[in-house]
Amino acid sequence: MAQSAQDPARPAAAPVPVIVALARAVTDAARLEVLGSGLAQRAAVLRPAVAGEVTAVRFKSGDRVGSGQTLVQLDDRAEKLAVSLARNRIEVTQQLLTRYENTGTSGAVPGSVIDEARSVRRIAGIELERAQVALADRAVRAPFAGIIGLAEVMPGDRVTPDTALTTLDDRRQLRVAFELPERYLAALAVGRKLSVSTSAWPEQGFDGRVAEIDSRVDPATRQIRLQAAVPNVGDRLRPGMSFSVRLSLPGEQLIVIPELALQWGREGSFVWTVRDGRAVKVMVRSVRREGGQVLIDPRADSSIDGGEPVVVEGVQRLREGQRVEIVGKRQVVVPAQPAASSPVGAG
Repeated sequence: MAQSAQDPARPAAAPVPVIVALARAVTDAARLEVLGSGLAQRAAVLRPAVAGEVTAVRFKSGDRVGSGQTLVQLDDRAEKLAVSLARNRIEVTQQLLTRYENTGTSGAVPGSVIDEARSVRRIAGIELERAQVALADRAVRAPFAGIIGLAEVMPGDRVTPDTALTTLDDRRQLRVAFELPERYLAALAVGRKLSVSTSAWPEQGFDGRVAEIDSRVDPATRQIRLQAAVPNVGDRLRPGMSFSVRLSLPGEQLIVIPELALQWGREGSFVWTVRDGRAVKVMVRSVRREGGQVLIDPRADSSIDGGEPVVVEGVQRLREGQRVEIVGKRQVVVPAQPAASSPVGAG
């Protein structure tokens, strides 16, 4: 028999017991690992300015040399004679000019003759400067302080301006050249910290920072070139070494929830949350799954915030607005970001 309208109301349904986990807000950082190539902070292949015979090699491989230090000397006897001759010519022309100028306004020496003597004196000065430049070219000097490489010549060798004499590297700080895909360009900035490692020191990492970013993207590879500055503590790193470059780039803000909390319906994916003691169905957009967790986009039309509870057990009995009782909580584990490796190494 049907219950009459006068019958007392039936007791409210008991709350559904559920277990929840608190959603966590994270920054979706990209951890990148690419290949790089070491470069000296400054590097030079030393060649003579002129052709000649080597008379002295004044260094040994591995020497630390100073800026301006003479490294290779060419035969300079003719150039020294030219400097002496030019100085003598200056002395003679200066004496003649002084004698003419001492006549004053007497008219004994015409003004045109005095002007010509002054011109000859200036020419003599230019000839001396030219002879001194030619003499200086017979010595090959270090353009900057650094570590000298192997000598490619010996005394008695004939050299030309195309002859490589040796190399010079300033390696107090190394530059590591590498490339990244263009999609990371917005997150790149000069000064961003990174670390490098090399097979020569496999157990040790070396800290550095992004020093330079190229002004354009390579249209063929869609990669952008960068250089990292890495202090060479202990002088253990060398130009030409291959390096593994690791850096983290900030990404978008995401929400992490357990994979068990994600449900699917006709409208798409959703989760159950608890607001004011009642079940609320919230549509979400998942980005990816990692390690038993799901990363969702908080910018979707409807989503959840970090710190909100999501139901991980008891979802089968939930309906919109149903009373719930939280009987347990689980920890949300933020998944480790996998390293994204680029197939393109720096050249």
